[in-house]
Amino acid sequence: MDECQNLTASQIKTIITRCGEGTKIVCSGNLAQIDSPYLTPVTSGLTYMVERFKNFEGSANVHLNGVVRSRLAEFAEENL
Repeated sequence: MDECQNLTASQIKTIITRCGEGTKIVCSGNLAQIDSPYLTPVTSGLTYMVERFKNFEGSANVHLNGVVRSRLAEFAEENL
């Protein structure tokens, strides 16, 4: 799932609790790119999921630094 920073904790839970046996799910997002006026980096479903799954042996968390899209995307993220 992409853009998970824009999902609520409830939406993340709704999606993940419907996964069947053998399901693999990758959730990605950037807390600096939250588009919802009702979410913050603290209340984002992405943060909720990372915190809840940090001790689950079947999960991993990878934090990437920097923007890998373009100079334009990097400028927009920093200035808009």
